Amino acid sequence: MTIQARRVLTALALIALPVTAMAAPAASSADAPVNVELGQRGGKPEAPEAPGACMNAVKAALPNPDQFRWVRGTTRRVAEDVYSVVGSIEYVDKSGQARKGEAQCDVMRAPGNQFIVPKVRLPQ
Repeated sequence: MTIQARRVLTALALIALPVTAMAAPAASSADAPVNVELGQRGGKPEAPEAPGACMNAVKAALPNPDQFRWVRGTTRRVAEDVYSVVGSIEYVDKSGQARKGEAQCDVMRAPGNQFIVPKVRLPQ
């Protein structure tokens, strides 16, 4: 290998190192864990109490609250301090039949870090 070829290879290696170093942080932020509750990357959820407030409101609105199970809930931030919570639920209706469905709540953060639920949409 000639001296000229070695110099070219060394120059290419020196150019490639910063490029790969810059690409590594971009890939790691793209691979960051997705917070399912708010659809955001990394960090903890902004309103971990919002699904609990929705669950309590749905439970109070159902005809048989003692036969109710909250399976899973997802939270989406709609506006500042306003969240939409959708929960998969299992419940017993008025006729006594076991049912599955989704309930949706609008949840708002009130003063004192409390959460209120102005609207609850129950399954049909």
